Amino acid sequence: MKKNHKFHFRYITVAAFFALVCLLFAARIVYLQISSPELKKDSGLSVKTVTIKAMRGEIYDRNGKKLVSNEYSYNICLDAGSFPKSNNAINSTVTKLSKLVPEKEYNYFPLENEYPSYSYKEFDKDSSEYKSFQKMLDRFSLKRDTGVKEFTDFLFKRYGLLDKENKLTVDKDELNALLRIRYEMDRLEFSPLNPFTVTENADMQTITSVKEANLDGVVTEKIAKRIYNYPGYMSHILGRTGKIPAAELEAYTQKGYAMDAIVGIEGAEKAFEDYLRGTDGTLITVEDKNGNIVDEYYKKQPVPGKDVYLTIDVELQICAEDALAYNIAYIKEKADKKIEEKINKYTDANGNLRPNANIPQYIGEDVNSGAATLVNPNNGEVYALASYPTYDLTTYLKEYNNLLNAPHNPLYNRALMGAYEPGSTFKIGVAAAALEYGIINKDTIIYDSGIYKYYEDFRPQCWIYSSYGYGHGKMNVISAIQHSCNYFFYETGRLLTIENMNAYTKKLGLGEFTGIELPESKGILAGPAYSSSINKLWVPGDTVQAAIGQSDNTFTPLQISTYLSTIVNGGTRYQAHILHSVRDFGTNEIVYRQDPNVLNEVQLSEDNLNTLKIGMRNVMENGTAAPVFSNYPIDIGGKTGTAQVGKTKSNNGIFMAFAPYDNPEVVASCVIEQAGGSNDVGVTLRRMFNKYFNITE
Repeated sequence: MKKNHKFHFRYITVAAFFALVCLLFAARIVYLQISSPELKKDSGLSVKTVTIKAMRGEIYDRNGKKLVSNEYSYNICLDAGSFPKSNNAINSTVTKLSKLVPEKEYNYFPLENEYPSYSYKEFDKDSSEYKSFQKMLDRFSLKRDTGVKEFTDFLFKRYGLLDKENKLTVDKDELNALLRIRYEMDRLEFSPLNPFTVTENADMQTITSVKEANLDGVVTEKIAKRIYNYPGYMSHILGRTGKIPAAELEAYTQKGYAMDAIVGIEGAEKAFEDYLRGTDGTLITVEDKNGNIVDEYYKKQPVPGKDVYLTIDVELQICAEDALAYNIAYIKEKADKKIEEKINKYTDANGNLRPNANIPQYIGEDVNSGAATLVNPNNGEVYALASYPTYDLTTYLKEYNNLLNAPHNPLYNRALMGAYEPGSTFKIGVAAAALEYGIINKDTIIYDSGIYKYYEDFRPQCWIYSSYGYGHGKMNVISAIQHSCNYFFYETGRLLTIENMNAYTKKLGLGEFTGIELPESKGILAGPAYSSSINKLWVPGDTVQAAIGQSDNTFTPLQISTYLSTIVNGGTRYQAHILHSVRDFGTNEIVYRQDPNVLNEVQLSEDNLNTLKIGMRNVMENGTAAPVFSNYPIDIGGKTGTAQVGKTKSNNGIFMAFAPYDNPEVVASCVIEQAGGSNDVGVTLRRMFNKYFNITE
């Protein structure tokens, strides 16, 4: 028994000693990793803190098709927290690094030629390079007219490039690369809050070489590059990412962004920045005096951003963009052919035009741009937003200068920012207001004699009189919509008054923001209020002009779609939106869903709605839209419009429509600049409807 007791005592002693050692070792690890990450200099250990960039959320269409994804790349960066502080050490590190990374052009560096024969670059005084140089002179407390020698002497002294005997402290062959990098570090204000990127998209050989060199303050940063999976499409919708614009830097830094953070600059990337952005992590690396890693851990784990799903249907969007481009080319080809036929007809044997030659002009030969939209009238979801001309996000930076100077401004989002005179599409809103206010009913007859003679000093004509010399005769609201009778709406608008007209059409969404998450124009609802704002007197004749969509009325293509949506759904105006839902990164787990948002309601009786719809169906079957939509496979309704834009340009063409007739699921609009008229504009809408309803022609 005694021997056995002694054995147990020894066993317990050894176990206790082992436990104590483990406890002390664990405590040391906790001390290193948590309690005291700042190691003592005499410990022989050093700590590096590396920011791990979080993944940005990706963007999908409504059906889960990935529109914008991430692709990993690597940057070689300088980290101010662990970067050398003395000039000699900095110069040594930068020189070694410059030999390991690809040579880079530093366009903002103001000197050219070789040491010691430097001269200033000849910057354009309007260029960002010149303005940056002036800013640097101010920062260095140097005069704006500082000579090149004085400037170079300053840099050499600032960067410790000369010793006391004015001899170079670095090899002459290494001087230029070193000088450029250090100047760029100054220009970009390299600091603990603002890391400096030496090389972007580094290859694995460069990364390996840099890591093996084990240079203080030089880190490899893994980042995600945005990939646009449908190049050339949806550019105005998706937008792009980039470094924080200078004007917004303070606002972003107050939100906790690093100064070198990549953020949404335009489009959905900017609109949904709060969802898409991730939270960067912090990696702590402990190294011994030989550069061997003895410990590595996350002080803060990176958290990826959320995925954003749009209401956009990518197939419908592609169809809309292609249809719009085709439509514009079709209108031009048709106009050119008609003009060519007339020229051939009136050209004599000697190749000269006969004196009586009647060559048409401004019939669409100058057509150039436009926009189209497709929306759900029952909840405000936007399926497609097309603008032409457009551009390719994948080549945006490379082509930026060309895009700025390109004809018809491809960077301009006409679907949301283009404000156009609505022409006769406005008549539907006027008819709805007049019916609801009791000014007319579906049986009210107004006789169109061709010239409206209510005013002594203002006698506008119906379009049919201007073209053929006679009026439409007896018109009710249905036939007036079908044949787009100006005279009927002159009289109706006068009786309705501009106050009632605007009170009603404003509730329909005209001259009001649609509420979409992207930048948009508010448009203009013509009337005394707007006229007063531009110091213009509103006179009675302006009311009858406004009633047919002229005067100062201008609306965006999306406004036209939301306005028609409010009518065909019975009077509910929904906020337009492109956000469908937000989901956890890489999963289908929904964390937020965008519900329909009702902006306002407008009174529209079922009988009056049916009257308007009958008129719009007649437009498509036997009216102004019949050349494009007669015998269409499904019943639909719509309205065309033509707007003059000057005596030396073809008229704009406007077209809006809904489908199917009995229970509208989609509303479409299209505006084509200098189309010559509205009929052919329906080609875009027909193709969008074909795609949506899977109609093959």
